[in-house]
Amino acid sequence: MVRRADARGEERTLVNPEQERHEEPGSDVPAGSPALARDRDVEVVGRRVLASLIDCSLVTLLSSVAFAPLLFVQPGLILVLVLLLSYVFVLCIFYVVYVALFGGFRGQTPGKMLLGTTVIREEDGETPGTGRAALRALIFLFADMIVGVFVMLAPPKRQRPGDMAANTLVVRKRRG
Repeated sequence: MVRRADARGEERTLVNPEQERHEEPGSDVPAGSPALARDRDVEVVGRRVLASLIDCSLVTLLSSVAFAPLLFVQPGLILVLVLLLSYVFVLCIFYVVYVALFGGFRGQTPGKMLLGTTVIREEDGETPGTGRAALRALIFLFADMIVGVFVMLAPPKRQRPGDMAANTLVVRKRRG
């Protein structure tokens, strides 16, 4: 991992420092890196955290609508526990579908759109597809939610376990 300042004075991280000498003029990504297009930056950890908070809030709001009628029921303790578990299950399903559809077809959830980041396949820079997006979402729910932020600070490509499993990167969206 190599850090250097770009033309605007912002510090960027090169994904593949071994190929730095073959870099195209004006690009922050080495020319020999087949997975990434020019002007892509993996230093988006803060934006990723904020985008996840926005997306989780939207999913919670959407899935809460499905349970709104149950607010008017007078349940017993067992029913409350069953309803809470059902709500968590529905919330997880909504989240996986939400990320699979938005991330799979556009490469961006609404949170990522607002914060200017996108998800790409590491090998060719295209949108990940619904399968990889769903895999990223499932791993986020079961592992990354707790340790993902800390784990993505270590690798040079700033990948959380879900990104590594799906072979994806989260990068700044190209301007224009």
